[in-house]
Amino acid sequence: MRLKPAIVVCVVCFAAVSVLSQSLEQLRSAYSGKLAWDKAAATVRFTESGAINFTNAGAKSFIWQIPPEVKQVRIARGVTVNGAFHSKASVTIAGEDRKTSIVFGTDERSWADQRQLEAYEICTFQNFGGVMTISNLTSLNPRGFHVRGWSQVVHAASCDFIDNRGGWGNHSDGFEGGDGSTVDHCYFESGDDIIKVYFKITVTDTTIKMIRNSVPIQLGWGNYSDGAVGTFKDLTIFGDGGRPSEGNAIISGRRGRYTVTVNIDGCRIENPNGTLVSLRESTMTLRGAITNAYIKLKSYAGEFQQGRNLLTVCGTRERKAFYNCLESQGYGLSNEH
Repeated sequence: MRLKPAIVVCVVCFAAVSVLSQSLEQLRSAYSGKLAWDKAAATVRFTESGAINFTNAGAKSFIWQIPPEVKQVRIARGVTVNGAFHSKASVTIAGEDRKTSIVFGTDERSWADQRQLEAYEICTFQNFGGVMTISNLTSLNPRGFHVRGWSQVVHAASCDFIDNRGGWGNHSDGFEGGDGSTVDHCYFESGDDIIKVYFKITVTDTTIKMIRNSVPIQLGWGNYSDGAVGTFKDLTIFGDGGRPSEGNAIISGRRGRYTVTVNIDGCRIENPNGTLVSLRESTMTLRGAITNAYIKLKSYAGEFQQGRNLLTVCGTRERKAFYNCLESQGYGLSNEH
């Protein structure tokens, strides 16, 4: 299991990465399927399944650096695009059918590690500037993270983020965005840090299935998340997996000096092998409240409780494996999404 980049590394990586856009003509030559360009609507539409391969881009040949004149990218119903989308200007990337408009990565496990690439540089969706909006599609088996904006704003709505390869080391992190970023009506079933509370973000009506190595709410691997606030509303977490080295925790702080606030209003959380909080270092402080909740876990905490935990659950700081202060019974647990 790798260590996540600290703030210095992340700042350097964004400054050092050359984000040179690739024109529509270059994309046409690089894509094995069919696509259409609507200049008036500033929209590229992928109309046939295929793979992106910029032959002069080495191991990153699958990434399209979207030019600023493209304001919308659409993926037709029944179309799978093997590739990734990076942008430094505002753009909307949308499927025409949530289940069959698919952006695919690879079935190979540990793809980035095998090529000595940093997973945070080769995300399926990556925002370097402006606002990126992702909607109504499935991201499947990414080579790196699913979505990364770092300090840039990203909105994800009505999407599925899936890693079904199994194994360790896929680095299929879920969502990371800057202040004001949002996740709404999404489903995550992926094998790494799912929602990263590194900035001030809002997550609503979202379901997370814990599989091997899943951490639903990650507080950080470095000092960069100090002051971050995660606001969650109507959250469902289920499954029997997780990251054993962090106690299969729902909320986990791995490394760093920071204070992070997590507020969850309305949730059902069930994992027979899970724990609620893991804080691995004494320099961490967790604040916030979980209300309107049904929580059933193996125990409150695992091995690591080094930090300062000020979280309240159902109005108490009593640490239990089971809580029920669910005001509404509308949070059903199922494998459907």
